[in-house]
This record gives sequence, structure tokens and C-alpha cells, in this order.
Amino acid sequence: MFWRKETSKSLQVMKIQSDQIRLGMYVSELDVPWLETPFLFQGFMLEDPDDLMTVRGLCAYVYIDVMKTRIPMSDLQRLPAAKSPIAYPITTDIQTEIRTASKRYGVTFQHVRALLTQIENGEQAGLQAFPELVRGCVESILHNPSALMWLTRIKHRDQYTAEHCMNVGVLAMALGRQLGIGRKHIELLGLCGMLHDVGKMRLDQEILNKPGRLTAEEFDHIKLHVTYGYEELSQDPDMPQEVMKVALQHHERLDGRGYPKGALAGTLDFYTRVVAIVDAYDAITSRRCYSSPRSSAEALKILYEERGTQFDEKLVVKFIECVGLYPAGALVELSSGEVGVVLAVNPEHRLLPKVALIRDAEKRTIPQRVVDLSASRNEEGKPDLRVRSVLVDGSHGIDLEAFTQSNINLSSS
Repeated sequence: MFWRKETSKSLQVMKIQSDQIRLGMYVSELDVPWLETPFLFQGFMLEDPDDLMTVRGLCAYVYIDVMKTRIPMSDLQRLPAAKSPIAYPITTDIQTEIRTASKRYGVTFQHVRALLTQIENGEQAGLQAFPELVRGCVESILHNPSALMWLTRIKHRDQYTAEHCMNVGVLAMALGRQLGIGRKHIELLGLCGMLHDVGKMRLDQEILNKPGRLTAEEFDHIKLHVTYGYEELSQDPDMPQEVMKVALQHHERLDGRGYPKGALAGTLDFYTRVVAIVDAYDAITSRRCYSSPRSSAEALKILYEERGTQFDEKLVVKFIECVGLYPAGALVELSSGEVGVVLAVNPEHRLLPKVALIRDAEKRTIPQRVVDLSASRNEEGKPDLRVRSVLVDGSHGIDLEAFTQSNINLSSS
């Protein structure tokens, strides 16, 4: 740590590592732009443990205003250097957590679908239940994010908008967990994601679901969904401003080429930047009326190529870490030509997941066989099998929903 004198502001500030910050400190400056964090004000007192955790998750160091800090000077001069623990350790295995996650996903999805129907019918939007529903999903995300993330891979073409809203909420929460931010901010990300596209229900549904290329006039109509979404959410007096802003701005780009206003990076907040990334990822990996789905690997490649222009670069990198090359539920082809579903990934061997094989090299159905690629090795100690490629969900007639229900004993409700 060191001291510096800000004569222009008559402030005496101390630079400290983020793992040394404590409640009662007044943060006057971060090592990242304020808009890349969920904090509304430049300069704030650390009074909330969630905010403390968020600063530690997003920053390497901060500057504190010594005069406004409530910690005695003598204590500041001998702050212990503490090693930051893992923000959210995995506390349940995916086979256990996915049972709970399935119930939470199902109940929340039904509310999302009902909400969209209400808006489409011109009825009052019922939003009161969503904060509590999101809190339940966050509970599962914190225990083991792979469970809910697995369920986002099970998709139905005729329910695209509802599933997309649900999935964007889940993925936004998972990214928040990966960033190590506090729970209240993760909950707000979930709410932003689940409600970001509600304005689509006020569009002409024939244009929204048109299978062919849109005309310029039709695309202008589609763009209205961000304004409609903002209008719908603003009718709720308890709706957080961050959620309304995301509904309006999630199609803006850092380079100013987005819509509705062509806003530049300096006006886009943390929540908008997160939702823009996970919104694109889920859309790319989904079957839509005008495009076929792409694999998770392809989607991550597109996000990475668009970092710094369309998407926030740091958040893209964190999202790639969050999803991983071989996420649970992904369909993969091995070096042997066999095909299976990724069950789990060992953090120490991320390129060698545990896979349930269900197709042979000729892509014929076989009795399921589970192989742990990290444990299956030859006489030289090298892996016998590796992942050759990540496939698009549904390849070779594999139904992930049926596979999930039969393997993890999920109810069909």
C-alpha cells in the first residue's frame, strides 16, 4: 500500500489491495471504470458486505479516502495482507443440485411465460413474484452453477422468447457468480436478464417470427421492442432503474453502432454490459425462426471476436471462463468418433471432462457408458481420449431433455 496527496481535492488517499479492504472504508477511486461496476456513485462508503465482496471480485486495488474512512489511522497503517478465498465454492455436485434446479427453473419459467402472455394480451404485467423467484435461482447458482446452466441448453422452438428470457437471466447470474460480486448484485442481474425482452410481446408477432430475411421497415419495427420493454417495466413503481435501463439498452454496442440511440461505451452500465453478452450467447446457441443453432464453442468464438467493439472485453473473457470449453450438458465428439454428453468438468483438467457416451464412432445408439477422460490414460500416462469437437445440441438425434430426465430422474412437470 502507499499514500498519495490529492491537492486539487484536498483529499488524502491510500491505495490498498482489494483483499485488504474492510467495511467502514470510503472508496474514492477504483482501478476499473465506474461504469464497469454495479456501483451508482463515484465515491461511496463500504457498509454492505455484498458491496465489499463485489469490490474484491472486480478490482485488484482501490483508493480509499482516509479522512472519510471510519477505521482508525493506526489500524489502516497495519492492515494485514489476506489471501482472498474462493468467492463461491461449489457446495453440491451437479447430480444433486440439478434436481433442485429443475424445480426452480420450472416454476420461474412458468411465471416468465405467464408474464409474456399478459403483455401480449394487453393486460397488467404481474411482476411482483419475480424478485423472490430470482432469489431461489441465485441459491442454486451459488451452490453449483452447472445445474441451471445445463437446463438452459434444453430448448423448444415454439417457446423461444420465454425460454430466452429465462436463460439470459440464468446466464447473467452465473456470470455474476464468476465475477465474485455480492449476492444482491447477482439477484439484480437475474432480474435484468429475465425481463430484458418483455417488450417483444408488443410487437407484430408475424414479423417477430418471420422465417425469412426482414425488410428495413420490419427491422425498424423489431427495434421498437427495447422501448416497449422499458415502457412496460416503468409501470411498476418498485422496478429497479437498472432493470428498466437494461431493457432499453441491451442492443447498444460499445462502438456506438447499436440501437435505439447509438449510445457509446461511456453511457452503458455494468448490468447492460453483462446482459448484452449473455443475450447474444443464448441467441446464437438457439434455434430461431430465421437461423439454425450454433455450438457453444462457436458462440464463444463470436463473442471473443466482437470483444471491445460490441461487447465489454473483460466481461467476455470472464464469461468464457464461466461457460468453459466443455460445459455440463454440452454434446461432444471424442477423438474416437464416439459422441456423448458432458456430465462434469474437473477444474484441474478442464480439457478432459467426464462424458456419458451414447453414440459409437458410426453414430449408432449404444448403451450408455460413462468415461472420465482425465482418468482414462495409456501406459505412457497420456489421455486415451480427448474431445475432438463440440457439437450443436440435437446432433445425431440426441434429445438432451430426454437424456436429462432419464439420467437424473427429473420429473417431466
